[in-house]
Amino acid sequence: MQSSVYNELKSYWWLLLISGILSILIGAALLFWPGKTLTVVGFLVGIWMLFFGIMRFLVALFGGDTDGRWVLMIVGVVGIVLGIVVMRNPAETIAIIVLIAAIFWIISGLVDVFRGIGDSAMESRGWVIAGGALAVAAGAVVLLWPAASVLVLAIIAGVFFVIDGVLEIVAGLQIKNA
Repeated sequence: MQSSVYNELKSYWWLLLISGILSILIGAALLFWPGKTLTVVGFLVGIWMLFFGIMRFLVALFGGDTDGRWVLMIVGVVGIVLGIVVMRNPAETIAIIVLIAAIFWIISGLVDVFRGIGDSAMESRGWVIAGGALAVAAGAVVLLWPAASVLVLAIIAGVFFVIDGVLEIVAGLQIKNA
């Protein structure tokens, strides 16, 4: 006997099909136009920030709750300003995010390396040190070649999206035909 969850899933097989097609399209865009696609993504993030800022500001202005209203107004204004800045310079914004990620990788990698070196009783100590060293190396590569790193990450993401899309399409068709 089939469960109601299975029957529910089977009736929505087409969602997996649509998701798979969209994933393949996004992956193809990242593979064939990585720089342009990242710029579009940056622009969309800017639109989201602008919208978020406007909503926060309006909630602060017209919302019933007066506690913390000034904080919401500040967050709203910051969101509006950042949204405009990001939309005007989406490529540069992505570069800043990549640099912040690189710095984070280096710091967290160093923490893992020193944690592994300092704690001789740690389980999987060698793996922790190796993982930390890899994070430091990856962060250093991104800091030294940020533009190339962004393109490589875009291409890797593109491959992932295409493979994931194919798997979603196959899963959707298998559910439909089951």
